[in-house]
Amino acid sequence: MGMTMTMMPSWLYYLFGALMLCVAAYCTVVLVLAALSRQTAGWDVEVHHLIMGVAMAGMFVTGWSFGPSVIWELLFAALLVWFVMQAGRSVLAYGPHLPHTAVHALMNLAMLLMYWFPMGASQGSTSTPMSPAAAADRVDPGLGFVIAFLLILAAVFTLASERKGCSVYGTHLKLSAATAPSVRVRAPGEVSRYGPMSPVGSLQRRVSTPWLLDTSHVVMCIAMGFMLVLML
Repeated sequence: MGMTMTMMPSWLYYLFGALMLCVAAYCTVVLVLAALSRQTAGWDVEVHHLIMGVAMAGMFVTGWSFGPSVIWELLFAALLVWFVMQAGRSVLAYGPHLPHTAVHALMNLAMLLMYWFPMGASQGSTSTPMSPAAAADRVDPGLGFVIAFLLILAAVFTLASERKGCSVYGTHLKLSAATAPSVRVRAPGEVSRYGPMSPVGSLQRRVSTPWLLDTSHVVMCIAMGFMLVLML
């Protein structure tokens, strides 16, 4: 009873594909500005969103995909290990809680499932370039629904959280010189590396606002949940 692409209008796939590329482009700008101002916090999340945005755009629209699937699978497997390690470090440092990095680990697991069981995941072709899996292979419906539900729940939590920017910097990360200028609490008389009125510092404060960072994360979670449902 898997959902197929014929049940959805083609423009919806192109819409989600375009949204994924927008997220990837936004994360690229954030990473460049962070590198220029030597800000390091949240770099792994932005790299993750960038890679995932490009990959998912190719899943929604077959013609936008490129590269062998094994390379993408290795990337997401490496990111999965990284975020599992970061989640473990967060629990050790702050005690039992749900680290934001655990959500990103779950997203990487979802990406791997999408490559291993790509049925119905691409628009515009009866066969996908993502995996040589047999046509009968589908992700387990129970597992797919649970992951999709958790991703939507993560999106809702991000929107409802009082700590904006937690999807990138984490709930327990102290506001310090490590965080982006938009969420920093500066000491009296402290100025940024480029000065308070510098073009780079001003642009970074506008681009890396917590609500924009959270919005990109929410869009990614919703798109991944939608993709998983399509694969069932």
